[in-house]
Amino acid sequence: MTKKKESSSIQMSKKPLSERLRPINIMLKNNIFWWFLFFVGVFCAVYFLKDSFIKTSQGYFALKKIEFDGNEQVPEVLLLKASKLRYKDSVFSSDISDVKERLEKISWVKSVAVQRKLPGKISIRIAERTPIAIFQSQHKLHLVDSDGIVLDNDGIGSFNNLPIIAGEGAEKEVFNFLQSIDKFPKIRKQLVFAVRVGQRRWNIRINRGIIVKLPERGLIQALGILDEISDSNGFFNDDIASLDLRIPDRVIIGKKDKTEGEKAQ
Repeated sequence: MTKKKESSSIQMSKKPLSERLRPINIMLKNNIFWWFLFFVGVFCAVYFLKDSFIKTSQGYFALKKIEFDGNEQVPEVLLLKASKLRYKDSVFSSDISDVKERLEKISWVKSVAVQRKLPGKISIRIAERTPIAIFQSQHKLHLVDSDGIVLDNDGIGSFNNLPIIAGEGAEKEVFNFLQSIDKFPKIRKQLVFAVRVGQRRWNIRINRGIIVKLPERGLIQALGILDEISDSNGFFNDDIASLDLRIPDRVIIGKKDKTEGEKAQ
């Protein structure tokens, strides 16, 4: 009796093959399974082809030429060092944005455009800053551009004809100041030195050593008055030491001491 029960229970546990394969069929019909197989395949392909791709890129895509264009003041040796690009490395080994960021840290460099040219060339276009004045600070001379950026330099060189400025904050305001001065060519021609006073206004020194005190407000009007009373060759005579234009519609003239005039002779 016991044996019959056991045999019947065994027979009942045996299900048809189609019924036992049903879970597998359901899984195959499910999109998740196929996506799983897809990602496994991609992973395996990347893993096994990675070394092959690196070897290929280091050969066929090896960096053979680095081309700089647009740089006049910054030597290529300095640009190459700052870029951290290395010949024979793959052209894909360096991030273009990182190269651009490193080069733009050089004070003379205003902007950079970096481009890969396959198979083995990187082209770098440099836009340099243009000095507009010589900034005197702590007994040293520096070039400064229209954005107020102080440029690293070993010497003034071919820029020694630029106006000299001094005073706290002068480098930040010089562009607007020179734009105002340029409206009056006679004054611009005579300009020797400009000092920013109290971060509010300017004093300028023109030919013959005359100091002109300019106002905090109404700069254009004051320069217009100065332009009217000047001549094409200079300003007044050797007896004048200073002109104060800080009060609207008024010119206060300061004369040299006689002793100073005698010393000058």
